[in-house]
Amino acid sequence: MHVLEGYIVENGKPEMVIHDNSKQFTSKILRGFLKKNNIKDRSIPARYPQLQGKIEAYNKIVKNEFLVAENIHNVEDGKRIYAMFVKAYNEEREPSSIDGHTPSEMFFMKKRLNNSRKRSSIR
Repeated sequence: MHVLEGYIVENGKPEMVIHDNSKQFTSKILRGFLKKNNIKDRSIPARYPQLQGKIEAYNKIVKNEFLVAENIHNVEDGKRIYAMFVKAYNEEREPSSIDGHTPSEMFFMKKRLNNSRKRSSIR
C-alpha cells in the first residue's frame, strides 16, 4: 500500500486500480483504503490473459531497458531515476504496438474521445 500512497502523492489519485487478484490486492486494508479514497477496484477477469500480458510486457521493458542499463546506488536514487524512465517511457518512447504513439498520446486521445462521447450523449 505504501507504493500506491507514494504514487498518489506524486501523480494524483487514479480512478481505478486493475490487478491480478493476488493477496496484496485482496487484503481488507487495501480494499478499505481504496473505498475511503473513492478508487475503483477491478481484478483481471479469469481466463483473460491479455491484461496480464500487458503487465508482464511492461515488467520486461523495465527489466531490460531500465534495471540493466542504470547504475542505482540507493533507494532514493532509484526512485528518481525510475521516475525519469517512466516519464520518458510515457512521453518520448515510440512503442510499435500502438501505431507509433507514446502511451501519453494514446491516453489523452482516448480521454478526449470519451469526453466527446459523454458530451454528445448529454445533448
